[in-house]
Order: sequence, then structure tokens, then C-alpha cells
Amino acid sequence: MDRRGSYISSQLIVINDKLQLLYDEIGISEDERNTRERNLYSAVSHALEQQVEEVTAEKESLYRRCLDLREQLTTMVAALQDVQDFDMSCESGGDLEIKPPFIAAFDRLNQKHENLKGLYSQRYQKAHELFENLRTLSSAMEGFAVQHNLLALNPDTLSLTNSNVAALEAEVLRLSKEYDRRIRIVQEAANQIVTLWAQLGTSQHSIDRDILACYKDKPELLGLTNPHLEKLNAKKKVLQEEKDSRLRRLSATKSAVQHLWTKLSEDEAFIKAFDRANRGIALPVIEAYEQELARLNEKKRDHMHIFIEDARQTLQKLWDSLYFSEDEMLEFTPAWTDIFTDASLAAHESEIARLEQLLHERKPTLALIDAYRELQQDIVDLEQSQQDASRLMSRGRGRHDPSRLLREEQMRKRIAKRKPKIMSDLTAALHKWEKENDRPFMVNGERFLDVLREEEVAAKVSTLSSRWLDQ
Repeated sequence: MDRRGSYISSQLIVINDKLQLLYDEIGISEDERNTRERNLYSAVSHALEQQVEEVTAEKESLYRRCLDLREQLTTMVAALQDVQDFDMSCESGGDLEIKPPFIAAFDRLNQKHENLKGLYSQRYQKAHELFENLRTLSSAMEGFAVQHNLLALNPDTLSLTNSNVAALEAEVLRLSKEYDRRIRIVQEAANQIVTLWAQLGTSQHSIDRDILACYKDKPELLGLTNPHLEKLNAKKKVLQEEKDSRLRRLSATKSAVQHLWTKLSEDEAFIKAFDRANRGIALPVIEAYEQELARLNEKKRDHMHIFIEDARQTLQKLWDSLYFSEDEMLEFTPAWTDIFTDASLAAHESEIARLEQLLHERKPTLALIDAYRELQQDIVDLEQSQQDASRLMSRGRGRHDPSRLLREEQMRKRIAKRKPKIMSDLTAALHKWEKENDRPFMVNGERFLDVLREEEVAAKVSTLSSRWLDQ
């Protein structure tokens, strides 16, 4: 007999012997004895079967617990692919094999589970937090792509290797930087909008209360998605364009007003008071300057001759700079009449603008002409100095200037060095200008190329004459 069943068997034999003895002493008949034994066996059999059912349920529960542990271990080991200390084999002798005795199998699996649970829980929790951060950041910045479609993955089935967790961390870091960048963009745009409202004197009912409430401490509440950023930038752009428009409008008006204040000798105290009262670019400020300009223009009509005379002085400076001849000056007839009207002033201002443009276009060539004329003056000065015989003699008690001859020699060398380059550059510039404009370049009524040629011929004749005389 199996020793595991010996106790029950021996006890049953002892009890049966006692019963038989008692039956004999009582004198129970054979039929009654059989009946009582069948009833007793039925009761004992029921108790044993009930016990078998309970132990069977206990075994199956333990087996299921082993299966659950093995499933968890399989999931954890699959997730922790970079952990190499566990045998995943379910075959005979493998670390995850389940066979009797089940308590020993459960203890072995539970020990492995305990060994892995800490590392798995740590990485699983970290992965969940990273996923939540990704979802939060991605939702806040709708339209900003998450790399590798990470949000479509499930952290319950995701491989939790160090490399995968690091990839999640890197993506969270990338989105965090983008989030911070957008926060700065929103805050900067909102700050500029609030500043523009203040500068433009925007009315209360036209101010966005949400921007005003959030721009300092809670810019994220204004929205960080692409549509939010576009809307904010569009609002800023409209306000900036309005500011630029007002600045141009005010600048032109203010410049005209200041010019008229000077020309009309307006009271300094009034000007300072007006400036103090009209600062910034709010519409009332611009309107005040426009009203002041209207007042000054009305006053200007009563002093039109002052402005026209000033314009004529400007014209004369331009004529001189452009080397105009008298005939060219006389072509602008309004400058030579006694008519002082708005139309006459407008004509003068238009002619000034034309001549200023002409001066700008001719500036490089005119600069060479100026250099040439300065050189010619140096030549004249040198010749006059050389013709002064007293430069070599003492005067009165004083002594003659010993450095004068040295200065003359230095000037002669400087002229000899500069003249060929100036002549070459000027001639080339004049030819180029005439070719581009299809007309001669005039200086004081003469074609300057002809003037250069005549002076060059005269210089050669003078040089030959000097050599002939020397011989």
C-alpha cells in the first residue's frame, strides 16, 4: 500500500474491527449489519469524494496561478529584451516549465517574477509617463508631428528595452523644446500686441481680453497649435501695419509742420507746448498735427514769398553744383518772375526734386570734375608761386622762406602724379555718361570733353614751346 494512503486505510481497518466486535456483542443480524455498513460506507465515501473535489480545485487553482505567473513572466521578459538572465523555454527542464509538484513550480516561477517585477515596473511606469507626456504635448501643439508614430503604440505591448525608453525620452525632450519655443513665440507675440494696443491708443472694446489676461504668466492658455500661432501673428501683423501706416502719416505731417514752424518763425513756447501735448502715434495726435499743418498752410499763403525765395536759393545751389550755364538757369522761368502763388511754389519744389535727382545721377562724374578743377587750381597756384621772384630773396630784416622751394617741388610732384589718373578717369566717365544718355555732358554751357581736349592741346603746345625756348 502507498504510504501516503496508509493512515486512512489503517484507521478504517481499526474502526471496522471495532464495529464488527460491537455488532457481535450486540448480536445484530447479518442483514442489519450489511445495511448499517452500506450507510456508513456511503457517508465515508461522500466525505472522501468531497475532499477529493476540494484538493482537485486546489491543484487547478495552483496550476492557473502558475500559468498566470508564466504569462506575466513571458510578457516581462519579452518587454525586457536586453535582460539576458532568464530561460524562456517551456520545454522539459526550462525555467518556465509547469509540472508537478505544482507548489515547487509556483515557488520557482514566483521567485523569477519577483526578480523581474522591480525592473519591469520601473520601466513600465516610466514608459507610461513618457507616453502621457507625448500625448499631452502633441495635443497642446496639434499639427506638430511626433516622430516614428510613437503615439500609435501601446505601452502595454511596447518593448521596454533601454534603447526604446531612451527613444521615448528623446522624443519627449524634442517636443518639450518645441513646446517651450512656442510658449516664447506666443508670449513675445502677445507682448508685442499689448504694446501695439498701447501705442495705437486702442479702445477698450477692441482689445482681446484673453490676451490681456494671459500674456504675462499664462501664455499657454492662448493656444500653441499652428492655427493659434497663425491667428496671433495675423493680429500682430495687422496692428504693426497700422502702426507703420500711422508712422508714415505722422512723419510726413510732422516734417511739414516743423519746416513751416521754422519758416514762419513760430513761437518757441507754443512749439514746445504742442510737442509735449502730442506724443506718440494715437489718432488724436496725428489729427492734431494735421490740423496744425492746415493752420500753417493757411498762414503760409500769407507769406508765400518767403517760401519761394527760399526755394530759389536752393535752386541756385543746385545749379552751381550741376555747373549749369545761364541759359540753362533761365529755362526755368518761374524763378525769374514776381508771381508768388501756390502754383509757383509747387513748380519750384518740383524743379528742385528734378535737379536733386539729376545731381544724384551725375554725382560720380561731378566728383571727378571737382577733382579736376581743384587740380587745375593747384597748377595755377604753382605757376603764380614760381613767377614770384621775391620767393628767393630776403625781405627787409626778415629772411626768405627756405621751405617754400621744397613745398613747390612737392606740389609739382603731386600734380604730376595725380593729373594722368584724374584725366583718364574723367575722360572715361564722360564718354560713358554721353553714351548712356545720348547727349553731351555740359559744364557751364560747354561740352566738357571738348574743354578737356582744348586744355590738353594747349598744355602740349606750351610744353613744346618751353622745350624750344630751352634749346
